[in-house]
Formats: sequence, structure tokens, C-alpha cells
Amino acid sequence: MVDQGRQITEAVTIPVIGDGDNGYGNAISVKRIVKGFIKAGFAGIILEDQVSPKACGHSHGRKVISRDEVVIRIKAAIDTRKEGGSDIVIIARTDSRQAISLEESLWRS
Repeated sequence: MVDQGRQITEAVTIPVIGDGDNGYGNAISVKRIVKGFIKAGFAGIILEDQVSPKACGHSHGRKVISRDEVVIRIKAAIDTRKEGGSDIVIIARTDSRQAISLEESLWRS
């Protein structure tokens, strides 16, 4: 995604937002992908809270990481943005509405 994203961000003059999926692992993986998206010139990154391996967004049976892990991953993304002196927008997306409840999805929002 990072290499293809770089080609896109270099070819256009509008901000580009990329899909970082679930960060591909733990907080260390999230930091790595955010750094890559910053270097590639993305204006934003979407990070979601599904466990690995992910289920299709339209399917039932999706599972999400714990609240604590969500906070750790988002904090890792924000810290990486600060460390890199970047203004990349971090967009957190949740699948907890279907996986747990509306109340949980509101908490995560």
C-alpha cells in the first residue's frame, strides 16, 4: 500500500487518504505503517479495530480488539505523527457495532 500510495500522492495535487486496515498487528506495527504513510505523502490514514485475520466488512462474525488495545494502537499512531512532525489525519474506524453493541461502538467513536 505504501509504495502504490506514494505513486498516487506524487501524481495528484489533492490530499489522499489511505487504508491502513487494522495496522497489521500490534502498536509497533501501527507505528511502522503510520511512518510509511507519512513518508509516502498521505494526508490521512484509516485504522480499524478488527482482529487479525480480518473478516470482510459485509460479513457477520467480525471480531474486534479490546478497548485497551484500541487505545494503545491509536496512541501509537498519534505518537508517531508527533515524532515525525507530521499533520497526517488519523481516522479510527470501528466494527464494534456489529461485533459487540451500539453502546460499545459509541464508546470507541
